[in-house]
Amino acid sequence: MQILMNQVGLTTDGSKKAVLQCTQGERALAASIYRVHAAGTAADGTNVTGTDPAAAEQAVLHAAPVHAGTVARWNTGDYYTVDFSALREDGFYVLQAEYEKDGSRSVVRSLPFEVSSHFTTMRLINAAGYYFKAQRSSGEWLDEDRHIPFQGQREGFRDAHGGWFDATGDYGIHMSHLGHSGFYSPQQASFSALVFFLIVELMDQSGNEQYSMLRRRMLDEGFWGCDWLMRMHAPSGTFIRSVNRKGALTPVKDSRFMGLEYHGSSAQFSDVAATADLEQITDANYEVSLRNGGGAAIAALAAAGRFFYPGTDYSQSEYVETARTSWRYLRDHNDLYTNDGENNLVDEVCAVLALTELWKTTKEYGFLQEAREWAERIYTHMEDTPDGGARLYVKDGVPYVQATEEGLPIVTLLLYAEAEQNTEAAARAEAQALKLMRHAIAITDSINNPFGYPALEWKPLEEMDQRGGNLRVQFFFPHDTTAAPWWQGDNARIASIAAAARLSAMHIKDEVFAARCRKLAEDVIDWILGCNPFDSCMMEGYGQNNIQYFFENRYDFLNCPGGIVNGITSGIEDEEGIAFVTEPTPDIRDNWRWAEQWIPHVTWFMYAVALRKA
Repeated sequence: MQILMNQVGLTTDGSKKAVLQCTQGERALAASIYRVHAAGTAADGTNVTGTDPAAAEQAVLHAAPVHAGTVARWNTGDYYTVDFSALREDGFYVLQAEYEKDGSRSVVRSLPFEVSSHFTTMRLINAAGYYFKAQRSSGEWLDEDRHIPFQGQREGFRDAHGGWFDATGDYGIHMSHLGHSGFYSPQQASFSALVFFLIVELMDQSGNEQYSMLRRRMLDEGFWGCDWLMRMHAPSGTFIRSVNRKGALTPVKDSRFMGLEYHGSSAQFSDVAATADLEQITDANYEVSLRNGGGAAIAALAAAGRFFYPGTDYSQSEYVETARTSWRYLRDHNDLYTNDGENNLVDEVCAVLALTELWKTTKEYGFLQEAREWAERIYTHMEDTPDGGARLYVKDGVPYVQATEEGLPIVTLLLYAEAEQNTEAAARAEAQALKLMRHAIAITDSINNPFGYPALEWKPLEEMDQRGGNLRVQFFFPHDTTAAPWWQGDNARIASIAAAARLSAMHIKDEVFAARCRKLAEDVIDWILGCNPFDSCMMEGYGQNNIQYFFENRYDFLNCPGGIVNGITSGIEDEEGIAFVTEPTPDIRDNWRWAEQWIPHVTWFMYAVALRKA
């Protein structure tokens, strides 16, 4: 039997659990918590590593394991859960579980773990913040990016220095990609810049004076991101999407360029996009719509205007004016930059996010009026569900599923509700957001789920012809979407749901519902930090069994401390299965789907942790 749990730290007031992973024939019998000192030393100084902690100290808490059974087609074991949320004192502890197999009894113990009032939250935000600092474009990359050409036929050069490297194996810098997919485009560098300012506001509201230095570092990183966004602002009024690079191992000199994206296909997994000979390339192929990073860029620049921080390349008024002019332009011309010439749900969500931040900074009432109108468009995509919640559709027949920010509509509506001055409109936004949250929890609870992993609803491409129909519930982002063959681990997706759940709990009057939201968030944080079937902490440099990224059987792109990898996926051939590829195989020479670090994962994780308001 194996004890699976958060390997980094738990908060005193949060829910706490372990999952016991049993092999065939094993049966969990009992579990107890023992207090120890750091590094596995009992209170009397005895080293408990390899010994029975009961010999040094009596248990402080007993918890009965609850049998949960097997999960989907994971084939990873038979599960029991142990809830020890009643443990609410700061300190170091170990969990000991007793189990039976073939008539014989044995015990197994966890590594020492910490329970803390504030320090765990601060440590995790700090680690994630340092990851971003380590990912800053610098040295030869920054020097090259001061004067780089455009890909293809577009003439001219651009100063695009700054920003953050996108991923372990991608030293490009991107606002988004997957634009051809319609609505699977992730929010990348621009959303990350915004989140640093949202976290600063949470710190300011917390009353915790110990955030003083961490707050400065959050501002420093947010402005680093916004200065890059300012350089990416295009003469048209929107933003240039990306700094691309040639092959991963290509020398930096003369290998970087302002990238374009085809509207009908992607070249990400081949030498050339399938529609390269069919599309006429214009400036719009280099620039972004609201859903492809433009809305988040406007929001980030608007938020930057609320803070003074020395050493930036632009003034507060310049950030805000760029946000204003960019909003006006994309409001009127967004369809020119989408892959299909239409706005969809994701554009509307990003518009409300941008308008909310513009209102918060400028207090120009017109932005609030517009936010109200765009929020109403979001509500038209909602369908009430029997569980008292609501599901979202991107368009008829297409349920909203997102690999990186499934929680963004909820977060956006709640941030807007907090800013809205009209009581009726604020209440409507809050109510709609909470209905979406209620349904997300109902989906998660509808299947056997001892880890509390946020499940999703989807339909295969060939069935996306009308609303309703045979919606499927599963754990991981599906393979069969318009983004295929792109699919990967869900750590950003589930962290966005954790953020949505925590923010929802602050708005809920029903304490049972609020507690369930907080529990969902804790389950996600636990999963990322080690409470998963592979006993792997997916934040590099913490816990144990950190996965490493290999590329063409090489380990050139080592993961960075504080960063979070893509994560666990469904089975390579089975949506109901599970996979986490840690070593090269004859078929897999690049495990990016699982092991590559990517900034959306760290962004959403950091925001979800900050929403503890500890």
